[in-house]
Amino acid sequence: MRLIRALQSQRQHDKHLLDSIGRNMATAEFSPDGTLITANPQFCQTLGYAREELAGLPHRRFCAAEQADSAEYRQFWTRLRVGESFTGQFRRQRKDGRPVWLEATYMPVCDRHGQVSRVLKIARDISARAEHNRHAEHLVDAINRSMAVIEFELDGSVRRANDNFLATMGYTEAQLHGQHHRLFCTEEYRRSRDYQAFWERLRRGEHVSGECQRVTRDGRPIWLEASYTPILDDQGRPYRVIKFASDISARVERHHAEQHSAQTAYGIARHTEQLSADGSRVILDTLERMHALAEQVRQAAAHVAHLEAQIRGISGIVGDIEQIAQQTNLLSLNAAIEAARAGEAGHGFAVVAGEVRQLAGRTSRSTATIGTLIEAIQGGTVEVSSGMSGCLSLVEDGVALANQAGAAIREIQQGAEQVVEVVQQFSTTLAR
Repeated sequence: MRLIRALQSQRQHDKHLLDSIGRNMATAEFSPDGTLITANPQFCQTLGYAREELAGLPHRRFCAAEQADSAEYRQFWTRLRVGESFTGQFRRQRKDGRPVWLEATYMPVCDRHGQVSRVLKIARDISARAEHNRHAEHLVDAINRSMAVIEFELDGSVRRANDNFLATMGYTEAQLHGQHHRLFCTEEYRRSRDYQAFWERLRRGEHVSGECQRVTRDGRPIWLEASYTPILDDQGRPYRVIKFASDISARVERHHAEQHSAQTAYGIARHTEQLSADGSRVILDTLERMHALAEQVRQAAAHVAHLEAQIRGISGIVGDIEQIAQQTNLLSLNAAIEAARAGEAGHGFAVVAGEVRQLAGRTSRSTATIGTLIEAIQGGTVEVSSGMSGCLSLVEDGVALANQAGAAIREIQQGAEQVVEVVQQFSTTLAR
């Protein structure tokens, strides 16, 4: 009697257990050939069928065509028929064709002869979780395709690296496993206090990112834009570090080249500005000298004109002297004639008249010589005056040209100052 009550109690417990499973899980029973025998409402709802639609449907109806036609699927049912159970995540198909992910257990049920008489399936819908996991996997795949990824223990030793990282740094996975992060750093950096502080921050769970210089296996410097992110456990404590990086060496080298070019341009612009300033000073000095020269030429021209007027005055006086000498000569000639008429009494007078005539002759000859000289002087002063006028014209033209050159130099200087300012701003921007 006690045994019967124990069996009844066990049956009651089993019934409650099965009822609980039926209320919370999708369950179905299949024949060994995969034909559905019965299913609970949870199973119907999960796959989108009415209960009466399910009876007699083959299990393959809940699978995609390529899956149902695969050798793997046939092997799956062959193993169930010999009593092997399966537990896992399975992609199945709803009535409307939408995929559904199930976490399921297929359990063969044997008859009293030990033969598999049916297969019990207990499942639950994990589509949301599976979709989240698949999305995460796709993200990881995308990251692995586009970025260099490496994972470290908290002590800095390498745990694993993806193909992009291995190709970027020139290592194989076997060469890196267990090596310390300092392998990728310059000697100066790994001995520095900054490097120690870098790992202290990561071990505290702090995120570190930015541009950094590293060294490849062949010793070549490489620039990476990297992000070091601590991985946290369920209690929020860091236990590993993952690094995502991109090779930006070409960009950094281009930036350095632009900086160098900007500095060179700045130096040239400053030199040009200095040359312009020097040229401006030279032009101004030249202008002052040419103005002074023009003034001296004007004064000299005025002196020459005054001299020319004086020479004209002297020429007039010489003419008067010439006329007086001619008249004196005529008078002395008349006196000589009168003395000859007077005979012995006019002998003395005749001597004086001869002397006067000789003096008048010499005076006439001297005035002729002076006239000739004055004519020569007048011709020279005319030429000098004409030359001075031409020289003054040339000097004035030179002053005008020098003024134009000074204006051009000032414009060049202003342009050079603007170029210096722009290049300096550009250099400052590149240096940030």
